[in-house]
Amino acid sequence: MAVEISVTLKGESNIESAVEKSNLTSNEELSDLESLQAGVQRAEILRKGWTKQGLIVTFIGLFLATLVNNFGDYSTQVYVPYATSSFKQHSAMSAARVVGNIARIAAYPIIAKLGDVFGRAEMFAVSILTQSIGSGIYAGCHNVSQYIAAGIFEAIGSTGFSLTQQVFVADVTNLINRAVWSTLPDSLTVIPALYVGTEIAEHILSDSTWRWGYGMWAIIQPTCSILLIGAMLYYQRRAPARKHITELLRWKGTDSWWKRIYDLIWVQLDLFGAVLLLLGLSLFLVPLSLTGSGNSDDWHKGSFIAMLVLGVVFFMTFIVWDAWFAKKPFIPYRMVKNRTVAAACLLGALDFFHYSVFSVFFTSYLQVAGHYKPGPATRIDNSLRVAFQVSGIFAAYFIKFTRRSQIWVLTGVPLSVLGMGVLLYLIDMGDGKIGNEAAFVTAKSLIGIGRGFYQTASQVSVQSKVSRQEVAVVTAVFFASMSVGGAIGTSVAGAIWRNTLPKKLNQYLPAELKNQTEKIFGSIVVAQKYEVGTAARDAIDMSYRQSQRLLAIAALAALVPMLIIMFFLENVHLNEQATLAQPELNDEVVVKKEGETDVVVKNEGETKKQPH
Repeated sequence: MAVEISVTLKGESNIESAVEKSNLTSNEELSDLESLQAGVQRAEILRKGWTKQGLIVTFIGLFLATLVNNFGDYSTQVYVPYATSSFKQHSAMSAARVVGNIARIAAYPIIAKLGDVFGRAEMFAVSILTQSIGSGIYAGCHNVSQYIAAGIFEAIGSTGFSLTQQVFVADVTNLINRAVWSTLPDSLTVIPALYVGTEIAEHILSDSTWRWGYGMWAIIQPTCSILLIGAMLYYQRRAPARKHITELLRWKGTDSWWKRIYDLIWVQLDLFGAVLLLLGLSLFLVPLSLTGSGNSDDWHKGSFIAMLVLGVVFFMTFIVWDAWFAKKPFIPYRMVKNRTVAAACLLGALDFFHYSVFSVFFTSYLQVAGHYKPGPATRIDNSLRVAFQVSGIFAAYFIKFTRRSQIWVLTGVPLSVLGMGVLLYLIDMGDGKIGNEAAFVTAKSLIGIGRGFYQTASQVSVQSKVSRQEVAVVTAVFFASMSVGGAIGTSVAGAIWRNTLPKKLNQYLPAELKNQTEKIFGSIVVAQKYEVGTAARDAIDMSYRQSQRLLAIAALAALVPMLIIMFFLENVHLNEQATLAQPELNDEVVVKKEGETDVVVKNEGETKKQPH
């Protein structure tokens, strides 16, 4: 009996609906998986084997692990200026964050590809272990180099956890519900994590040391992740039609070990592309973040110029390699060519540039110029993240019921620009005045609400433009673009801060204290020792206000182009069945039923039968 399918494939149709209506057998569905990478095949097989109880247990584990992850993140932020100040290098925060962002950029596509090769449970385990190692190194570090090394482990681990979380949710949900479930774990845990976490951190600073504050998470995080990893491994093992990893990778029994390693590293992971990208960004951004009034002569050194030039050369080589030579590119070029994907990535890059250039030294500014304690300063800064997570839930439900994405991007971006404009005013209101806590929280919350709207809608939009095989990679590309913007923003922040604050201190400090400029610049602990109301403290406060205002101007300048770019995102129509990319115009979808008839479904609504 012939199989007939009458489907009109236009801009809103999708491949999966055609396949579902063909009533393919389960064996044929499994044969369709052969085109997917190993981890995606595992995820597809696992998706068909989930029970209701299994999903409930796994999501409970995911919520618990996310809660602890957020607790660790928010509490350790309090320690950052004190850790770097203990090394007499407070301004090194920017260089540390640049290196961390570069690690995230490289980690996103690698983790996505590893997850596609090995599986989601394995990547959760590796990510949490890496975070724990980072926490342990933080606790024992004695200089900035060790501190930066710890930041690399932490960045890779937190990147792996957040990306694997999003990809797992994408595996088990359809597009119409994906925004809701991808935002729930963070949104429901962010408020207790922020307020309780910062209170704990402040008590640790007063009763113990920042080292113990870092070190305890090396034990807590893996312990609280046992339920999540255990549940995923259990259901992954009992899933039907499980295959060995060598079979999923299509390795032949006769293949030598070196050939398998070559295939995994050179082809599957595109390690060469990753190294080129890592070298390009590191050689360009790290020297930029370390420039300042104390070492401005570096701009004239041959070695400094050579690093910048090599950085550009490596980055351009990476683009050429990935666009024309890599078999499975680190960042697939054709994805970035898609208008929606490109616009979403550019929005993310500009937004994270704005966020990073402003926020690197913002808590230090609040503690010195605003006279806040560490806990309240961190909570003011992170009110943006709370608003982002909470508004993300509302945006997700709005997307679910309107089934449109673009309107929430057009709503979110202007809110972010408005919030940043208010912040610029509050930083230095004249006559030594700055905004109060309520005003800062309101402005930061406006930015957070805007980000929650546009990022949630953008993520679902980019995922709707690719096949299930590519969901992990396109999500990684979207997140990596944000880290690129963050890395550049942090570098610019470091350059501005290092060039501005020492000059301001030297200009405003009383004559007898000008020789203390370097010490005050190098540690917020030293800066806070000068009594409020004295001439010295007034000079320090003014220097901090004027330096932070320059960072706010740079942040607002980065947000303005987003008001134009947001119109380039397509207004994606989401439906409950959509889990694959929409076919391009003039594409043909061929649905086969073995032994009978091929059916060619064309986008003009025409159905043809052809001999098998």
